[in-house]
Amino acid sequence: MNQNLLVYAIDYVMTAARASGLFSNLFTALTPDGTFGDTGAPSGNYVAVSGLENIACKAAVETAIEATEVRALEEITASELHHVTLDAYYPALDDGWRGEGLNATGAWICQVQWAGVWYRFNIIGVESDSETQMTRVRIKLATV
Repeated sequence: MNQNLLVYAIDYVMTAARASGLFSNLFTALTPDGTFGDTGAPSGNYVAVSGLENIACKAAVETAIEATEVRALEEITASELHHVTLDAYYPALDDGWRGEGLNATGAWICQVQWAGVWYRFNIIGVESDSETQMTRVRIKLATV
């Protein structure tokens, strides 16, 4: 009987989180389109990964605000890390973000929507909880 209560309690956490409005952002995983230019270089274009589009999420800055800047003679690169919690368990994201596998076209990136504006990020890590209730994504915005 106690085990049934535990299962119910675990399921209720995500139900309550969804009902609270916590997941106010959107997340879409993107994969390289698999085309190459005349030089053989990837096109640089991305397409949405089927089943991983417009997922409700909560995007937040990492536990401590972390923005870094690296200066070189010819460029300035700024980066920031974010932690995104998706509203459910997405094993396809956990399995595919590195761009590995038979039909892989390269590492995935993602888009996250804040206040109606989409921003692109590099995916630098994916993990799911042990109870398969949610997937968390660590992302990095890098600008030059």
